[in-house]
Amino acid sequence: MQVIVRDRAGEVAEYCVEDLGELFTVLSDEMKIDALCGGCCSCATCHVYTDATDTARLSDCDEDEKSVLDGLLHVKAGSRLLCQLASKVEIGKLNITIAQAE
Repeated sequence: MQVIVRDRAGEVAEYCVEDLGELFTVLSDEMKIDALCGGCCSCATCHVYTDATDTARLSDCDEDEKSVLDGLLHVKAGSRLLCQLASKVEIGKLNITIAQAE
């Protein structure tokens, strides 16, 4: 899948990954996200915004993720934790913006 990522500085990069778990690893390795909890859905340092048009193609936000997002200041439509994000169907292209640090 092709993923276009806009980082906090406004720079845009393109990634080709097998799944969103791989993107989480790549972005944490590149220090684009902090990923302090290592993907355990507890720190929100991988908070991203997804496009509204992609919502139906992405996994649903479960109660644990909603609970973490509820404690953030910069939540808006499309807010998700990258560590919890997966695709429901095959996705060719996805746009993600890394949210402001809390």
